Amino acid sequence: MKWISVSIDTLVSAEDLISSAVHACGITGVQIENSLPPTDKEMKAMFNDDLPELMPEGLDADDPGSRVIFYLRVQDSGDRTPDELGGIKDDSYAINDRIYSEQEVREILNEVRSRIESLREHNDIGSGAMSFSTTSDSDWIDNWKQYYEPVVIGDILILPEWMDIPEDYTQSVKNGLLKVIKLNPGTAFGTGSHETTKLAIEGLLRYMKQGDRLLDIGTGSGIIGLCALAKGASHVTATEIDSGCVPSVMHNLEINGIESGHFDLTITNVLDPAGGFSPGTFPIITANILAPVIEALAAPGAADRFTEHGGIFVTSGLAAVREREVLDAFSANPSWKVTDVLRMNDWISVIARKVL
Repeated sequence: MKWISVSIDTLVSAEDLISSAVHACGITGVQIENSLPPTDKEMKAMFNDDLPELMPEGLDADDPGSRVIFYLRVQDSGDRTPDELGGIKDDSYAINDRIYSEQEVREILNEVRSRIESLREHNDIGSGAMSFSTTSDSDWIDNWKQYYEPVVIGDILILPEWMDIPEDYTQSVKNGLLKVIKLNPGTAFGTGSHETTKLAIEGLLRYMKQGDRLLDIGTGSGIIGLCALAKGASHVTATEIDSGCVPSVMHNLEINGIESGHFDLTITNVLDPAGGFSPGTFPIITANILAPVIEALAAPGAADRFTEHGGIFVTSGLAAVREREVLDAFSANPSWKVTDVLRMNDWISVIARKVL
């Protein structure tokens, strides 16, 4: 199986804008490489003290450069079935379902170029240059799993499905000090390892009360909802615009023994009033998405219509450089009062309470 890798050179401050432009062209996942220095934990994990060598090729630690990368699978005469690749049939393989023709690839790339140029008219996005390379299935199948490790957030241990509980955590799990959530993200976002997901879960754990109902906007792998149920939420209503997440969410509910009726998933755009999504109001809602979407959700008549009076809105997915504009978006809606800004490395979570 052959893939085209498309790389867009931009700025760290414009990553969300470029990612949103790519998503609007029907591409549901992107990879981001930037020149932000690794944390001390990342340095130790990579057993390398030579910082410059850890920078993506062509990026400089002194230059706020970034790349947004996405992949398109194209028809290849040597395409093989999952059985021929060793019987791989798990949900992590779902990304291979869509094969693009050469004409479709050209149309997508032209649309991406057009959207980049439109962004350039009103934003500093850096060069916006696009470059291309190809890769094969052998670079993809199951290789991503080696990068996921168990994550502890509060008293929750998020454990990749294919791993045993590490010895360091065994006793705490036996004593009930750690609750285990098994996870196989497949192609959906949300493993618990990224700062944005950690911040969203930390905010949830800080504000959620026993028995609360949760609305999770942009659920991805379902990890935030799973954490809510583990901590005593009575029900999770989850939404996504990408139907490709459904197999991952359903699988994660199954492996965690979540009974039907406790977690409902709806494929919808909650910002589209014509979509007919009307689940009522909730004491707590979460959204771990991109900054422009959070800003839209903060506007009057958006997330506030799903939130009870006094309810909490936990947002994440926000680069720290976007803090001011996100805070301004909440300030522009008198229904919200920002109560907290959580920080982790170069990411933030903005938490607001509905006061009107």
